[in-house]
Amino acid sequence: MVRSFPILFFTALLCACHTTAPSETVDGILEVPENRKKSHSRTLKLVYKVLKAKKADSLKAPIVYLQGGPGAATLTMEEFWKNHPLRNDRDIVLMDQRGTGASEANCVEIGDAMFAVIRQDLDNEGEIRELNAILSECKETMEQKGVDLAGYTSKENAADFEDLRKALGYEKWNLFGVSYGSRLGLTIMRDFPNSVRSAVLAAILAPETDYLNESFGNFEHSLFSVLGRCQKNQDCNGQFPNLKERLLKTLEKLRSDPLRFDYKGKPFVLNAQDALLLLYLSLYNRHSMGNIPLLIEALEGGETESLVPVVKSVENLYGLVNWSMNFSVMIYEELPFYNEAAMVESLEQSEIALSLPLSSDSGMELLNNWHAHRASELENQAVVSEIPTLMASGGLDHVTPVGNATAALRRLKNGYGLLFSDEGHNLFNPCFFQITEDFLNDPLHQPNLDCSAIRKPLEWNLPKPAP
Repeated sequence: MVRSFPILFFTALLCACHTTAPSETVDGILEVPENRKKSHSRTLKLVYKVLKAKKADSLKAPIVYLQGGPGAATLTMEEFWKNHPLRNDRDIVLMDQRGTGASEANCVEIGDAMFAVIRQDLDNEGEIRELNAILSECKETMEQKGVDLAGYTSKENAADFEDLRKALGYEKWNLFGVSYGSRLGLTIMRDFPNSVRSAVLAAILAPETDYLNESFGNFEHSLFSVLGRCQKNQDCNGQFPNLKERLLKTLEKLRSDPLRFDYKGKPFVLNAQDALLLLYLSLYNRHSMGNIPLLIEALEGGETESLVPVVKSVENLYGLVNWSMNFSVMIYEELPFYNEAAMVESLEQSEIALSLPLSSDSGMELLNNWHAHRASELENQAVVSEIPTLMASGGLDHVTPVGNATAALRRLKNGYGLLFSDEGHNLFNPCFFQITEDFLNDPLHQPNLDCSAIRKPLEWNLPKPAP
């Protein structure tokens, strides 16, 4: 998600007699229509990889991993899954989703161009002008290639994975989707229910989630919750008192007096919008949350050397996501249900928005100009399903709060909720994977969730006192 508000925003038949060398991988290319609604649609080549189960004679249904973003590449996760315990007796299926990674990604360079915009000291209007020029050039390039932006949706994405399941010869498989991957997983459950044995979904972005209207409020709530935890911790509060008030004053100061420093040999101007982006990125996981008090102090005192690692994480994010795919999916599925009145109300209730201030219509023209394709009401409705589903959430998640899962679970007859009160958007921890393994082995019964109830207070990065 870029910072101009509110843009803050994947033909072998397997059988019991089939023997496979341990740790074998199978590489392949799946050809699919770019737009299944058009009879003469051009064809896309999607690259996939199957990490075969280490137990060669295992008959357990495979796991298909559904990457988030939307727009992040999937095959980059091979090393993560290579020796993962879940691979011991299950195939792990990875596929770069259409328009991402090795699967005919478009405009791969615009992430770098967008980061270059961040380097400058621009207000929202200035940023939007620069971003509009970048996206216009990208669109022109895609038009010359014959790219049909109407084909980059969760529904088409889900159909790609159904075609892959058939091509690989699996009768059923287990879905494993995180963040946007949870939305893709729910779409597969809706459109191809007979193909899914079970689903493990984390950091829930369900179709009915009011993402655009609630995005800034979710961010602020999570940020202030982290600051509140510091205040309640004697050691953290002792070294970093009054963090909330100091943050608001620092943001106000950065509006007129941004920080200037060199980043990788080039000038970088860090203004209030950049500061919010650094804080946003820092909320993704427990480790970086523990650095937030130090980050606020560095912003307050102009200690730019401490800011460089966080700026690098922003640059990495912009390079990780394919923004053409990201914009296409989110605009198609979120913009039709955007409620400006709800956004105005959200901003009026926000202490950060009032102190900057932020506008409810900032960036909306940019989004509207990307493409004119809009989803039907179906893409805003909760998925009703009897497929066994485990939904995990982080209590401090600023992107997909626990309320998203709570709402989605009401329509899932065999759904189980899992909460990690002290985690953010990134839920990959040993307890989560142990519960996942137990659930996959017996999805019709609620797994033992005891380890998730063990509280793990945030570990604050506190400077050591001088000797």
